[in-house]
Amino acid sequence: MDALMVVDMQVGFLREGALASDRCLAVLPAVVEEVEAALDRGDHVIFTADTHEPDDLEFRIFPVHCVRGTREADIVDELAGFLDRERVHLVPKRRYSAMFETELEGLLHRHGITAVRMCGVCTDICVLHTTADLRNRDVAVTVVAGATATFDGPGHPAAQVEAQVLAHMGAILGAAVET
Repeated sequence: MDALMVVDMQVGFLREGALASDRCLAVLPAVVEEVEAALDRGDHVIFTADTHEPDDLEFRIFPVHCVRGTREADIVDELAGFLDRERVHLVPKRRYSAMFETELEGLLHRHGITAVRMCGVCTDICVLHTTADLRNRDVAVTVVAGATATFDGPGHPAAQVEAQVLAHMGAILGAAVET
């Protein structure tokens, strides 16, 4: 069985808050297309949602973002309508990898998911770390480059970072990178 994983397409990364990015918002139409195609194929769709407590230690590294119960933590409206569909799952997470202390591994086993198409944000953080953990479990991963993005900022040139990370996921992690 196959699944599409939609990583952290939340208000706090796309529209409002300290980590919101126009680059991340720009891939939203491609992500919507990926979700529609996956549902048409009968695949499972797994949305991850970065969800932090107000005192999360991650805020020593990154600004406060996606705090449980705030608008930033919500899946964006364009995708939220899919959450009530059959074969659609929401996995809240508190760290970069959606495998860390979540129900994701059990969900994969329960539904016999052995291959995952990956899209969402941020390519070099949560997409990368979730891909690594999936590959470490021998799950086949295809990263849809046109439906992933990261932010542009000081010391973090998005285009360069994305190119390096996509190459790493392909060459080192053994993920297929679809351009």
